[in-house]
Amino acid sequence: MRLFFILLTFLLVSCSDKELLLTDKILLSQGELQGFQEDNTNYYLGIPYAEPPTGALRWKPPVNHSGWDGNLLATSKPNSCMQPTGFGLGPFIGLWVEGSGMNWFSKKLLNIGANLGPFISSAEDSQSEDCLFLNIITPQGNNSKLPVMMWIHGGGHRFGDGSGSYINPDIASNDVIFVSINYRLGALGYFAHPALSEESPNKSSGNYGTLDQIQALKWISKNIDKFGGDPNNVTIFGESAGGHSVGQIMSSPLSKGLFHKAIAQSGYGVANVQKLNSEHGNINSAENSGVKYAKYLGVDGKENILELLRAIPAEDLLTVGELENDAFNELDIEISSAWHPNVDGWVFNNSVLETSRAGNSHNVPLLIGFNADEGSSLIPLFYTREAHKEDKDWIKSSWDLVFPGYNEPMPKSVKNWALNINGDSYAAAQRFWGDLTFGSVAYFAAINHSKINENTYFYYFNKSPSSPKQTIGATHGIEIMYLFNSWIPGWPRDDADNAISKQMRTDWTNFAKTGDLSISGWNKFTEDMPSQMNYEVNINQSNSSQLDLFKSIYEYLSVNGS
Repeated sequence: MRLFFILLTFLLVSCSDKELLLTDKILLSQGELQGFQEDNTNYYLGIPYAEPPTGALRWKPPVNHSGWDGNLLATSKPNSCMQPTGFGLGPFIGLWVEGSGMNWFSKKLLNIGANLGPFISSAEDSQSEDCLFLNIITPQGNNSKLPVMMWIHGGGHRFGDGSGSYINPDIASNDVIFVSINYRLGALGYFAHPALSEESPNKSSGNYGTLDQIQALKWISKNIDKFGGDPNNVTIFGESAGGHSVGQIMSSPLSKGLFHKAIAQSGYGVANVQKLNSEHGNINSAENSGVKYAKYLGVDGKENILELLRAIPAEDLLTVGELENDAFNELDIEISSAWHPNVDGWVFNNSVLETSRAGNSHNVPLLIGFNADEGSSLIPLFYTREAHKEDKDWIKSSWDLVFPGYNEPMPKSVKNWALNINGDSYAAAQRFWGDLTFGSVAYFAAINHSKINENTYFYYFNKSPSSPKQTIGATHGIEIMYLFNSWIPGWPRDDADNAISKQMRTDWTNFAKTGDLSISGWNKFTEDMPSQMNYEVNINQSNSSQLDLFKSIYEYLSVNGS
């Protein structure tokens, strides 16, 4: 998920009195552009990769950008895609890492109905439907064709953007081309409806955010050589919903040949997903949710429904998180899955789970992993300590949060594992939920992928904040600060933090270069030898115990779920 603080380069662009040092002009088929130079790095910010998805293009696949007149100065942060606003982590990060403030913070998020992790910022400075932009960062002084890494931000498919703390020189300084993208979010990115499907030549609707990501890959394939990048060596990587997006792109037939390696951090999209409609196997479908949503908006059943929907101001179409929960409960729309991709027979022939299980994911090297304490900051947003006290079976409640709608009950071995977690029961619920949601899913995906590509690697991040009072551990999204060397002001760090930060960037970029981490001392991951690279200081729970859980979930998902 996206970290909350203003990027240094944006300050340089927007607030400095000195004149920017511009790059040489680059000529694309869309027109010519210039970025700016800083610290031996070239920055190109806000390049449009598709036409604005507004008006008649709202809820349609992205269209190639027609170009611009004159010289485009790609020197400032682009618009963010439409999303809820009004909060950020910055004011309370000091309290959080010192062991207090988390309860208040999670309650604040609950009060606005946002199912968020810790590292979401408000994007209220510049939001627009006209948001399909990408940023490119390149090192200076290297004339060879460099590997390309395309970052997909997290945020539950409802929040975030491709700017923020990701715009810094540290990834590119390892001799790669770094690209970050925006993609449509929430209702504007994932709203499905029978009328939209009928309008579509592919009889599809609701996967616009995923189509944006694939469109960005097409743009990279066509243009990245002009920036010194190798279009035949592209790595997709992302965290949380960005990690889910990686798994989804790995499963889509539309992305074949557009990327060559993949890194999934704390997410892969392995869960029961909505089908577009009953034709694809699920009556409680994405279209069904869309019909209910259109009813909520007061336009369902109208003859000119698409015209009316496209006339609604974007501000009124923000995600479920800002709408009244009572109204959505009355309409029986599942908040946690309302704005996510669906199996439509075009973008996705099957779910990520089914595609992975069948060995039909794209055959590229994969690096995948998760953090030790994923649940410490996330589960309070779904399941409070107060609710936990009233819950007579917290293990089943945690299971149902992660695997809703599965026909077969939770395996007994899983329940026994949860009962043996050290600590109070709420802390155990956090650990159990995090390992179910992220660890077991990563393990499942890694085993299946290792059967089609031997260059499959697994990491485990267990570096907690360097504060003796902290209570969050290696929580969801914390590795982003290490990977990008982008630290929230006031966040405590020590030599171990800096060493892990540098090592992660080295490993991630080496993987992007060759897809083979064995030369860096990593063991390849297989079902018989499930090796992992640990980014850690002190392991509190044995990996063998965790492995028992993951094996049980793997066996369960091998025959259950869709």
